[in-house]
Amino acid sequence: MHEKYASSFHENISKIRMLIVQSSLVPGDRLPSERELAETLSISRASVREALRALSFLGIVETRRGGGTFLCEQDRHRYIEILSEFIVTKQTKESDIIEMLRLLERMAFSEVEPTMERLTQLEALIDNDRSFRQQIIFQLKNELFIRIWSELNRFFDGLDAGDLYTLEERKRFLEMWRGMGMPE
Repeated sequence: MHEKYASSFHENISKIRMLIVQSSLVPGDRLPSERELAETLSISRASVREALRALSFLGIVETRRGGGTFLCEQDRHRYIEILSEFIVTKQTKESDIIEMLRLLERMAFSEVEPTMERLTQLEALIDNDRSFRQQIIFQLKNELFIRIWSELNRFFDGLDAGDLYTLEERKRFLEMWRGMGMPE
């Protein structure tokens, strides 16, 4: 997607979303017609149509043939997926995705209490980077954190960059936990 085009595309989607918020629309409410949106937002009808298609794809609105466009019911965690689609674009550098994922995982690692049982579970997964990382994340029992991590990890998987951590790095994580002194 050309950078200038991508910028206006995202801007048009943001304008429609802002209008939804400002109009205090709730799920089930009908949005203004394409013509009305184009006039109100000072964008072309084609741009409105394209933005509505994207919002429909994301599950924010539903277009009913001959009936108009309606605001959909939202799963509270669906917003994480929607945000990730806007934050992580083709212009996002691979290194930024990797760095953010590592930051989240280090944060999780520092928050999970090391126990012998958890250490044993991680040792069994030492050769599988993805499973090793998931084991740490899922110990948090924080649905929102797990959802954010999962979305970012989905983008990482798409990079086909291999393992996030080397075997040596995973071994160092385990040694740090051993050095923290585990409760019996």
